[in-house]
Amino acid sequence: MFLRQKLENARYIDTRTESEYRLGHLPGAVRLDLTEPRFRLRSQEELQAFQQALAELNGALGLSPEIPVVCYDDGLTGQLARTAFLLALAGNEVFLWTDGWQDEATDSSPAVPEPSARWVRFREDLLLTADQAQRFEPLFDVRTKPEYRGEVHPPCCPRGGRIPGARHAPLELFFEPEGLLQKLGLEPGQAVGVYCHSGTRSAVAFWMLRGLGVNARNYLGSMHEWSHETDLPVEVDPPVRRGRRKT
Repeated sequence: MFLRQKLENARYIDTRTESEYRLGHLPGAVRLDLTEPRFRLRSQEELQAFQQALAELNGALGLSPEIPVVCYDDGLTGQLARTAFLLALAGNEVFLWTDGWQDEATDSSPAVPEPSARWVRFREDLLLTADQAQRFEPLFDVRTKPEYRGEVHPPCCPRGGRIPGARHAPLELFFEPEGLLQKLGLEPGQAVGVYCHSGTRSAVAFWMLRGLGVNARNYLGSMHEWSHETDLPVEVDPPVRRGRRKT
């Protein structure tokens, strides 16, 4: 899942910025950043359209079910984690390479993939939808404490707060894997859900937990989708009361 050296006979995906990519990338690597797409996945029609989009993505990138995909970046970034997550959802065997590839980034010419037939092997076991997240346990919110408490939310979301019953596990915890499962009360092989605002930070948590043997599932829509759905409740902490200063 996490690589330490080059993998032969693999397709390489560079998730860095366009300018970084053009300064030097792995030979044959295609630049791709899938942090922006937002999806509503509550109806069967929406799920089918989503799978069709993944099939088209595989075809446009010239990917094959038999060939592994290596996504790389300078560290475990959000764009690396979410891009790799979507490619894994599409049925690719995905590896993440966060360090050690830099000396081999000798190509500066953009790679143009040769399209292949469209295909998808949808990995439903990696994904949480909104309706599944309502009853999934345990479910971890990896946003900041103010976001979790409902004190702040981005302007694209009409409501702040969290999914009722979700536990707080800020993203910084996941960058210290030593003892992480004990802190979260998890065991290898256990199923667990994660979410954030847009499925990007939670994708980082997803890969870290998967690397520790936990059957993590990422709620891709996260609070961006949840807050727009009027039938889905949110939970907020009561405001902190501050006593009047004595004079």
